[in-house]
Amino acid sequence: MNKNKKLRRSATNRVISGVLGGISNYFGWNSTLVRILYVILAFTPGIDVVAIIAYIIMMFTIPLDNPGVGSPFDQLKSTFTGGTSTDKSRKVIHDVEEKDVHDDQKRGQ
Repeated sequence: MNKNKKLRRSATNRVISGVLGGISNYFGWNSTLVRILYVILAFTPGIDVVAIIAYIIMMFTIPLDNPGVGSPFDQLKSTFTGGTSTDKSRKVIHDVEEKDVHDDQKRGQ
C-alpha cells in the first residue's frame, strides 16, 4: 500500500455520502462488494447499531476527496432531493408568454 495514500470519502463513487466508496478506493476493493458487506453487517444482530453509528461518525470525520462539494449535511440533503449541485443561484427567463391551457374550455369551444 502506498504510504502517501489517505482515506477520503469519494465524491464520485457514492450512494449516500461516499464513505464506502472511499474505503473501497483506499483498499483497492470493489465498491459493490464493500457495500454488500456493510449491509450484511448492518443487519447482523448485535453489530447493527455499531455499524450504523460507525458509518455516521465516518461520514462526518473522513474528509471529502473534493472539498468544494460541501458539508456532509449538504451532500445528504442533495442525495434525498435528487440534486447534486449546491448552487443556489436563480435562473431568469426572458420573453415568456403565459397561455392558459384551459382557455378553449372558457370560450365554450
